[in-house]
Amino acid sequence: MKANFWSIALICACTCIFSTNNTQAQNILDMQSWTVGSGSAGAFNANGQPIENTRIWGEGPQGKRAILWEAKPEGQSNADGGFDHSAFTIDHTKMYRFSIWLKKTNSNDGYSYFGTDNVNDLNGEQHINPYFWYGDLPELNKWFLVVGYIHGSGDASTMSYGGIYDGLNGSKVADIVDFKFAVGATATNVRSYLYYDPNVNDRQYFYAPRVEVVNGNEPTIASLLGLQSVIATQGYFSGNVGIKTQTPRDYELAVNGKIRAREIKVEANNWPDYVFEEGYKVETLQKLESYIKANKHLPDMPSAKEVETNGIAVSEMLKLQQQKIEELTLYLIEKDKQVDALIKRVTALEDTKPKTDKPKP
Repeated sequence: MKANFWSIALICACTCIFSTNNTQAQNILDMQSWTVGSGSAGAFNANGQPIENTRIWGEGPQGKRAILWEAKPEGQSNADGGFDHSAFTIDHTKMYRFSIWLKKTNSNDGYSYFGTDNVNDLNGEQHINPYFWYGDLPELNKWFLVVGYIHGSGDASTMSYGGIYDGLNGSKVADIVDFKFAVGATATNVRSYLYYDPNVNDRQYFYAPRVEVVNGNEPTIASLLGLQSVIATQGYFSGNVGIKTQTPRDYELAVNGKIRAREIKVEANNWPDYVFEEGYKVETLQKLESYIKANKHLPDMPSAKEVETNGIAVSEMLKLQQQKIEELTLYLIEKDKQVDALIKRVTALEDTKPKTDKPKP
C-alpha cells in the first residue's frame, strides 16, 4: 500500500514539474527577482515611486496564489506603478510573442499600458513610443491576458494577431496592435504601466509577464490561460512549418503523413471556361489517339513518373481535369451533331427509295 502511495506521489510530482517547465522554459524574461518587496526588482525597473510599486502575495488568474506586482497610485496622476524591463537580445528575423496578465480594481481612472521598444509599425515605418495596447481593461476586478506580437523583419504580413483574452472563459474580447523588427535590430524590451491615475484607492495588478520566440515550441494561448476548453481564434507562424519532417523546404506547410479534414478549399486562378469560348480548338480524335499511343497519358497532363517524383499541385490538377472534361464535352457535342446529320441523311435516303408492294400470300 505504501509503495503504491509513493509511486502515485512520484508520478504527480513529475507531472507538476513537467507542466511548470513547459510554460517557463521558453520565457526569455528572468522571473527569479519577482519576489515580495517594493520598488525595482532585478531587470524589472519600477515605473513611479517605490511606494507605488510593491510585490505581494495575492490571488492570480484561476484563483491561484501568486506573487503579484501591485501598482498603487499616490495621487499625483503621473507614473503610478508598473515596470520597464531592461533591454534583451533578439533575432530580428524571428517573430516574438509578448504577454502579461492585468487586473484593475476600484475605478477606470488613469490608463493601463502594455508595450515594447525599438520596433517599427507593420508597414515598416519607425514607431517612437510603441504600445501593443493602452486604455481601460474590458471589466474591473477581473483578470485579462494581454498578448502582442513583434513580427520578424522579413515578414511581409501586415495583419495583427494580438488580443486581449478573458481570463475566465478564454474568449478573445479585443484586438490589439502588432509591430515588426527593423533589419539589423538586436534588442528590445517589454513594459507595462498604470499612468495618469489620481485615485489613491485604485489598484492595478500585473502577473506573469512573458516573452518567447514563435517557433511552434512556445506554450499555446490555451495553456497560458490555463483553460482546457479554449478555442483558438487564430494561429500564426512566420516561417515554414513541418509536421513529422524537419525539412519543409519551400512549402509553408509540409506534412509527412496523412491529413483528414471535413472540407478543404483550394483557390485557383484562370479556371478553364476559356474552353467554351469561340475559337477554342480541340485536337482531332485521330491526333489525340496518336498522342495517347506515344505518351500513355492525355496532353497537358503529367505522366505517372512525374507524379511519383514530384507529386501534384491540387489546384493545377483540378484545372487540368476540368479542362479535359470540358474538351470531352465539346467532342460529345460534335459527335452528337455528326450522328444527328447521319440520321437525317439515312432518313432522307429511305424517303427516296421506291416502295414495292409485296403480293399477298
